[in-house]
Amino acid sequence: MNFARIVRLFVAWQLLIVIITAASFSWLPLRATFIGGSDQASLANPQPYIRNPLLYSRANFDGIHYVDIARKGYGYAQQAFFPLYPKLITLLSPYVHPPALAGILVSLAGFLAGLVFLSRLMTLDHRPKIVFWTILALLVFPTSFFFGSVYTEGLFFFFSVSAFYFARSRRWWVAGIIGLLASYTRFIGVFLLPALLIEWWTAYSGSEKGPKPAIADLMILFFIPVGLVIFMHYLIHTTGDPLAFLHVQKLFGQGRSDEIILIYQVFWRYLKMIFTVNRADPLYLTIWLELITGILGTVSSVILFFRSRPSYAFFNLASFLTPTLSGTFTSVPRYLLLCFPSFILLGEWLGKTDTVWRRSYLFFSLILLVLFTSLFVRGYWVS
Repeated sequence: MNFARIVRLFVAWQLLIVIITAASFSWLPLRATFIGGSDQASLANPQPYIRNPLLYSRANFDGIHYVDIARKGYGYAQQAFFPLYPKLITLLSPYVHPPALAGILVSLAGFLAGLVFLSRLMTLDHRPKIVFWTILALLVFPTSFFFGSVYTEGLFFFFSVSAFYFARSRRWWVAGIIGLLASYTRFIGVFLLPALLIEWWTAYSGSEKGPKPAIADLMILFFIPVGLVIFMHYLIHTTGDPLAFLHVQKLFGQGRSDEIILIYQVFWRYLKMIFTVNRADPLYLTIWLELITGILGTVSSVILFFRSRPSYAFFNLASFLTPTLSGTFTSVPRYLLLCFPSFILLGEWLGKTDTVWRRSYLFFSLILLVLFTSLFVRGYWVS
């Protein structure tokens, strides 16, 4: 799939998000908590949002913390957020103001680059038609607006997909360095290490055509967790707890547990919530979204072990399953965006199925994209 076509799809997606956002101002009341333009000291300050809603509506919830870290460094409980993304915002801030705009540009640039590398990666195995449907399925997914918000999704998507691309292209040094950046952006970046070790072994064992990698190529992959190690070293010196990024998660609520909760228990919990939560509360829609994406993530992770490369299957399962061990599918609708092998699987199905099924997916996904984008930009929790 050529670059120009990817850019056209990307621009059309962004125009759609802007239109949805602008339209939501006229019909959905603002919930002025955790909205963009606030900071940790005043989470319900609506003035910056009211002055520039198209900008600050993309910096709600976690976006507040990323901008706060970029401006002032880590504050109370903000160790849950990894450093590279806010560092990039800080680097851009002298040239791009306000910092929220810098964050949006980092996210959009990362996501566009990620789409380009996803196309290159898929071209190794798939026809252009499958590549097109995979990218389109990702762009219209109900939570795709996070790729253009002040969140790490766009940047991490680029790192993870490009790391796989360079590993499969036998450029192990590049893959290792990008993997390091990934683990400095999000915890799940460390799962690139075992995934790319599987790729290295596939190449080394001669299972696929191409040059046989050297032992030095293997060793460079062990740079991948260095990003996490650097952050943990910082946490030791500032908090005394190298795992503070995990231990502060419970302070963000949303039903997270300190203990490991197995996924069948999480499903049972959500089935109970479906029957007990007030159906008039917008949170009820979010619970359904979390449950459905939990089912999709589980099913696709299982299918990938039979239909995809072992490295893809492992990375997808680890990236999806790890957040659920806290006992909730909270944020899974957003985390699933980073499980790119699941979207490749979806693209394969859309590329081969009947037109009726394709149109049905696009229709229902676009409706949900409109709904959940509107909720998010107006201050309602989505993921």
